[in-house]
Amino acid sequence: MRVRLDIMAGAVVLLDVVRVFLPSLITVVGDAGSTPAELIGLYALVWFLAAFAAAPFARIGTAAAVLLLACRAALQFTDGGTPQAAISSIGLLAGLCWLVASAAKAPDARPVANGFIAGLAVSGVLHAALGGIDLVWRDGVWPWLVLALELAAFALTLRPGAGASGDQAQDAGALGGRVWWTFGPALLLWGLYTGSTSHAQASTDGATWAAVVVATGAVLSVAVAERPAFWTRHPAVPGVVLVLSALGFAFGRVTAGGIHGVSPAWTLFAQVAGQFALAGCLGWAARSSGRDRATRRGLATATGFLVFVVLFFAYYSAYDLGIPNRWVPVAAAVVVAAVSFVRSERQASSVRSELQAQEGRQWGVLAASVAGALLVSLAAAWPGSASWTPAPGGGLRVAAYNLRMGYGMNGTMTVEKQAKALRSLRPHVVLLSEVDRGWFLNGGRDQLRLISDRLGLKPLWAPAGDEVWGDALLTDLPVVTVRNHVLVKGGPTGAEALEVGVRWQGRTVTFIATHTQPPDGWTDLGQATQLARIARTAAATGTPVILGGDLNMQPSDRAFQILQGAGLNDAFASVRPFKTYPAGRNPTDQLDHILTTPGLTARDAVKLAVPYSDHLPVAVTLTGVR
Repeated sequence: MRVRLDIMAGAVVLLDVVRVFLPSLITVVGDAGSTPAELIGLYALVWFLAAFAAAPFARIGTAAAVLLLACRAALQFTDGGTPQAAISSIGLLAGLCWLVASAAKAPDARPVANGFIAGLAVSGVLHAALGGIDLVWRDGVWPWLVLALELAAFALTLRPGAGASGDQAQDAGALGGRVWWTFGPALLLWGLYTGSTSHAQASTDGATWAAVVVATGAVLSVAVAERPAFWTRHPAVPGVVLVLSALGFAFGRVTAGGIHGVSPAWTLFAQVAGQFALAGCLGWAARSSGRDRATRRGLATATGFLVFVVLFFAYYSAYDLGIPNRWVPVAAAVVVAAVSFVRSERQASSVRSELQAQEGRQWGVLAASVAGALLVSLAAAWPGSASWTPAPGGGLRVAAYNLRMGYGMNGTMTVEKQAKALRSLRPHVVLLSEVDRGWFLNGGRDQLRLISDRLGLKPLWAPAGDEVWGDALLTDLPVVTVRNHVLVKGGPTGAEALEVGVRWQGRTVTFIATHTQPPDGWTDLGQATQLARIARTAAATGTPVILGGDLNMQPSDRAFQILQGAGLNDAFASVRPFKTYPAGRNPTDQLDHILTTPGLTARDAVKLAVPYSDHLPVAVTLTGVR
């Protein structure tokens, strides 16, 4: 099999850096929801534009690779903040320059395309096997040992003659000139859905087997990239499948179990089909003919990654700008499909020769897919920390926490520390806001699964921004009813109210978990009015109602008064002011609340002064539930 091992190993290292760079944009460079998306996007754009400078200088490839290695190693020493953002930015630029220079020096694109697809597959397997908590976010000796192996593998392939494997072709007259345009859009599609094991788990109620399927499919897709003619006689076939899979990902939303806007299980098949089609498109594009100058190949690669960053921000900044974003993955799929579509005489001869090739070269891919499946399966047995019990004393302990997609004030991934903080509160029910189950922007992990596994609590999920971003409720109590309500549009990521009925001491108690997203200053009280109506309707059945979460309102706001007018009491009234935002030593705003219907008495209210999110976790014990 013709695979550039340096491209495969380097892509793994580069993706490690990308998974730090992207979340650093909204936690260190800017503050998601506060800093204008245009400014954050401009910062990212500068680094991708700078990669164009490498196109005329193919000889800098090795130096850029060494800088990439150094930056990735340095990231293991950082603890967030400006050093993390700066080193990941420089590492990103170094990785892009290395890829641009590699393209400029590659007369045959086929092993490079195979190596790129293989690098995506290996990265996805490692990410899933680590449960989404990448090496850079882990402490201790063993992450360093694994990282040393990863960096050494890349370093060894940088030796002259060590980058290629198998029967790599000689100079084929700049074979595959069109594929260089596709690497950027392909990375976007892989990160959004075709290679996202966390999205697969979110679509299948957290099933580990779904992650195994997606990771295994990514490994097997290397064989499709290597021999696209074996699978499809014409490049139009994978192109059409890729666009259809992108449409399925973009518009696949259903109502299931009373919850609106969830991703159906069949989108898992769209992911796998999309990954095979993506590999097929790159395989066909790598077989286009025509003599290209080295500089042109480098410029095409840099342009492809420029397309990546533009479409990436078009997708995620759309939430802040209030515009539709479902067209973005479809547009990326159309770009990749169009580039791979036009056939040439060389492609036609390639079809005939590859159909006559022996299948023995595919056994390596099959063996790798089995190994990948075994590694990802380890995620199910990854050690958690669920050895604890809820608070004693006869009261119903309730906690609320805005998780900030799992990132602390300094921009580091803090899911382990968040779980530890919640565990110390010993709640029966946890109301969670800003729960991310697969955004590429935040590293592509299912934070709900990570938190619930470590607390040993049952997760209940409701989408708000999209199918993998929203609110959740965790509990150890029997669940009797689940539904959610879509709230009127307010802030950037939309809002909903997750209504869950649980059994407590022989009686049903209704919880409403929400994260209101109002316009500035609550100029529109529509969300507050809806919540008041939902709470009033739930209380009309005679069940106690508890509403909580990051409400983005102060006790003095008109919106808060509307909720109190619906018969809800402030559980933190006796300890006001109860400031919870921003996290740190001196929070200034009271944004996180728990409100209850009359008859419930609040005691033991607490907030933890921890910087594991931009909000503080809060908890209170409620008595009087009979």
